Amino acid sequence: MGVKCTSFWVLGAALLIACGGNDKGDDSDADDQTTTPTMVASGNYSYTLSESTDALTLWTTPVTNKLTVGSRPPQRVASGIFLSAARNEFESVQLVLGPQSGEVTVEMTGFENLDGQRIDLAVAEYESNWVENLRPIGSGASVTLDSDYGVPVWLTVYVPGDAAPGEHAGEFVVTGAGSAVTVPVTLYVFDFDLPAEIHFATQLNISVGSLVGSGTVDDAKTMLFEHRMTPKSVTWPSGFNYNITWENENSPAVCEQFYDEPDEGDPYSIGALAPRYILGEGWNGIGFPNAMLFQFVDNSTPRPESFCGIARGDHYGTDPYNTEWSQWLSALDDYLMEHGMTDKAYYYVQNEPQNAADEALAAHLCRLTKAAAPNLRIAVSEEPKPSIAEDADGACGYDIWIAHVRAYEENYAWQRQAEYGESVWFYSLDHDPEPYFNPTAVESQGMNQRIIPWAAWSHRITGWAYYDAGRFFGENGVPGVRAELLREGFEDYEYLWLANGGAHPGVNESVAVDATVHSVAASMVSWTKDADALMAVRHQLGLFIEGSTDALPLLEVESSRPAGNYYLNFQDPEGEPVTDPLVVDGKEYMKIGWNEYDAALGYGWRGENMGTDILMTGFAQADGFNDVQRSYIYDDYGRDNLFEFDLAPGTYNITVGVGMAGRAYDGQPHNLSIEGQKIVDDEPTTADETLIERSVTMDITDGSLSMVAAGRSPSIDDYSYTFVAYLEIEMVE
Repeated sequence: MGVKCTSFWVLGAALLIACGGNDKGDDSDADDQTTTPTMVASGNYSYTLSESTDALTLWTTPVTNKLTVGSRPPQRVASGIFLSAARNEFESVQLVLGPQSGEVTVEMTGFENLDGQRIDLAVAEYESNWVENLRPIGSGASVTLDSDYGVPVWLTVYVPGDAAPGEHAGEFVVTGAGSAVTVPVTLYVFDFDLPAEIHFATQLNISVGSLVGSGTVDDAKTMLFEHRMTPKSVTWPSGFNYNITWENENSPAVCEQFYDEPDEGDPYSIGALAPRYILGEGWNGIGFPNAMLFQFVDNSTPRPESFCGIARGDHYGTDPYNTEWSQWLSALDDYLMEHGMTDKAYYYVQNEPQNAADEALAAHLCRLTKAAAPNLRIAVSEEPKPSIAEDADGACGYDIWIAHVRAYEENYAWQRQAEYGESVWFYSLDHDPEPYFNPTAVESQGMNQRIIPWAAWSHRITGWAYYDAGRFFGENGVPGVRAELLREGFEDYEYLWLANGGAHPGVNESVAVDATVHSVAASMVSWTKDADALMAVRHQLGLFIEGSTDALPLLEVESSRPAGNYYLNFQDPEGEPVTDPLVVDGKEYMKIGWNEYDAALGYGWRGENMGTDILMTGFAQADGFNDVQRSYIYDDYGRDNLFEFDLAPGTYNITVGVGMAGRAYDGQPHNLSIEGQKIVDDEPTTADETLIERSVTMDITDGSLSMVAAGRSPSIDDYSYTFVAYLEIEMVE
């Protein structure tokens, strides 16, 4: 087989080499897009610029690497700033000035051959010691430096649809103290277009009015659309709510005829706003990908207490109430069908059912809605679960399940998706702990925002929701750092979508780009924290999509720990077993407790209970077991914890043991995954098997073996113990 290798110079210093098979015949499998993947090392996107002077230090790092006041210039030195983007894409880089005192002007020039380009500059300002707010400035504006921290200047480039592929030259000119420093900026334009349509759904609770500032409603919604974000109310300042389209006193037939406000005037009429922002008519020709029409009254009240003068009674509704409600839903369904909006519109029925009674109500409202409006999509903020979808009074599934990241149960979700074509989105909460991503806090690294669509792809999730997206925007609706990083991640999803032939991946199937995704984010709790590594993979992915290489990238991160055999015993390092060194069956085991991840050690845990006495250790006095099998650690609250063990890339046979030797736990199913792959899947130990041992052979490429233990058990719908005893890692020749 012939092998094609193509070299690309990046940053003027880092050489990426793409090698892949090129002898595919006409009968090759459609999913077999690559023979040998391109191994991509963590990129060199963070460095001090060689253009720095004695008077001013200049440096750069990916914008996804959010700076703190303690961030300092990297030791590595290179020339110029590099960015790459597809046509119809926004891309941001940053030039960091100092720490230094004084004042400079920053001018951006070049890219003259990109007709239709947009170039925006902004100073990233600190909040709670982290970069958070972006203050737009014009080219040539004055920037005040600070001797205590670096001042980042963000450059965001929009690549127009007719841009020529290849390299385009620009430059930063930084002038201060009577001298000017020129920093080359190279933009590589990929030879493909980012889709104009948005393929990763969002449901973001944000006031569109708060984003208008000195502009117009169109400006605010265009800004959101360009960030690939969808507000909950895309038709603001009107909507489809019942008090507008059914109970409206201005209607000629109140509570008898669907009313779309024909007398209100286009800026306020749902009859004009719906086709404009749902279908894109007279706006951008595309419209938002999803449109929430209306939602529950509040978290504990799905429907209004009174509707058209009829009392509801309990939440199930009286017969007259349900008849009137169903009449309105039917009229809404007819309206959506007539205007071609059924593929986008949805009704958000209920929020976070708390117990069995709430779940039964969710099933009842599902049946009621589907009977009255069979074409109206419905959503519920809950993970797919049989207690709703398979209710004893009648099966009924929601079109969109919006699962909390910590409650998502993949097996049943995939079953619903495969059998009924339902969709799953997920949502974040402010208190989501490590090892989950948490994009909500200022004090979180930027990978927490950007990784969301990557993790979603691994789980076959196609959307993300958040209840307070207004915090991502500053004064007058200016997008902040977190908003821009969310946009970067949503654009990344489009790269994955294109690399998969312009399609979402299906459940219960493997597609070629999965390997790329899993090397970056194997799951919601196992994902790279290295922004430079992500940038390297994304650039190589762009080269694959444009056809410069036929090999998909696979992240390969070097590790301080060489390839080899390693044996880990989880115990109290100061307790039993006390033998030192601990040698069992000729293998010497490292003693590892609940220490937080430490880069110097090259291993450790991440989780919400780190540093508390909730994290326990034990040693079972049981006959017939060795010391490694007797010792164990566990989270007394059953929360999921991530263990990372730095490890050089290679193929390894990995064996794990879970359970308490000599003691069964029938009501406490064990859960453990490695690199996102379930090894122990909701399994209790029994009197016949008090210790579960499993082995798997897998490739480690990202410089770390990631193991997640415990978490919510689908079978008991609660958190469950997982007693982790030992981990054995043996290199496969």
